[in-house]
Amino acid sequence: MKSIQARLNSGLGISLLLVFVVLGMAMSYAFRTLAENYILTRLEHDAENLLVALVLRPDEQPVGLRIERVNPIYQKAFSGHYYRMQVGDTVLRSRSLWDQDLQVPDVPTGEIESLRLPGPDNQLLLVRVATYNKAGRQICIAIAEDLSPIRTEVRRFQFRYVLFGLVTLALLLLLQRRFLRRGLAPLRETADELDELERGQRQQLSEQVPQEVLPLVRQVNQLLKTLQQRLQRSRNAMGNLAHALKTPLTLLGQMSDRDDIFHDAAKAKQARELVEKIRTLTERELKRARLAGAIGSGERLRLGVEMAALVKVLRQLYRERGLEISMTIADDLDVVADREDMHELFGNLLDNACKWARSRVHVSAGKQNGGLRVRIEDDGPGRAPDELNKLNQRGVRIDEGEVPGHGLGLAIVQDVVSHYGGQLTLGHSAELGGFMAEVVIKT
Repeated sequence: MKSIQARLNSGLGISLLLVFVVLGMAMSYAFRTLAENYILTRLEHDAENLLVALVLRPDEQPVGLRIERVNPIYQKAFSGHYYRMQVGDTVLRSRSLWDQDLQVPDVPTGEIESLRLPGPDNQLLLVRVATYNKAGRQICIAIAEDLSPIRTEVRRFQFRYVLFGLVTLALLLLLQRRFLRRGLAPLRETADELDELERGQRQQLSEQVPQEVLPLVRQVNQLLKTLQQRLQRSRNAMGNLAHALKTPLTLLGQMSDRDDIFHDAAKAKQARELVEKIRTLTERELKRARLAGAIGSGERLRLGVEMAALVKVLRQLYRERGLEISMTIADDLDVVADREDMHELFGNLLDNACKWARSRVHVSAGKQNGGLRVRIEDDGPGRAPDELNKLNQRGVRIDEGEVPGHGLGLAIVQDVVSHYGGQLTLGHSAELGGFMAEVVIKT
């Protein structure tokens, strides 16, 4: 779908073009009509002069014409000015007609008719025909003028009008575009704010916008506020639920260890396994429910800073083993996401690597195809190829106990990556020889 500015530009441009075309046609018609009316007025004057110059003799004597009273233009051959006078059977033609004649209709006395006829030398003539009564005799005078000069002037006027119209139209379109840009500037600012919102650089849209879009901006702000409140309430509720379930599950575990309650060791073991399974599933679902995901207006996080904080905590947890945890992350590498989600994601991967590593864990990150790639490797025993294939299969539940040692943590990792529309790849570390987990998410 085109932008609002493009649609307005095209619509107003077409409207202006139609206005110029219609106005040009109207002006051409008016110019041509005005010129022809002027010509007809002049032809009327020439016809009256011819009528005065006509000499009518008594009896059957031929009529005459006082040439000195006739405009000399009618004496020049094919001059574009012609007349034809008919008195009874006598026809007087202008010398400009040379050996040609004008085929004019009969017009009753006192009436006037104007028409266009082909003339000498392929000229288009405007002809005025009228019948007069002089000295009791009927005199039909047809007087004509070539329209070619007028048509040439009309075409010249149209050409000039087209040039003027194109220049004016271009100027109007430029002015219109400038006015539209100024008018739509608040919308562009709102679009920039939406980009900043997506990148996590702001939490709300500015309401300093035109009245037409203010309700929409307010609804978006209200939706963002509602989503944030729901997320916070969900996290609080999940935390409360986790604390509420922790004590009963602990008591059930302690009860399964008491001989006075479970006299059968097999049933006690079964009860402990069920309690542990309930604890694991509950913890997994609680963590999944707390994920913000990509739909939230996350914040822009410096990956190196967040990863360094996690590494610091893990070094304290595994300080007795003396693990070497190194990082290769650019200082300007960042990601738009919820901080708790990212800590859940990379914290589980780092904890898993530290748990199985012999002495080294390495974290590297960089940009890849417009996204973010993070790779965590260790020098531990790794996993067999068939287990890695099973782990990388789409839809496989990692927490079902089919692959020992990679349970709830990797399941939570998969949930986080899925929420952000990313990809998790588990494999063999070519550098350290142990386990490798690679995460690619969009930024």
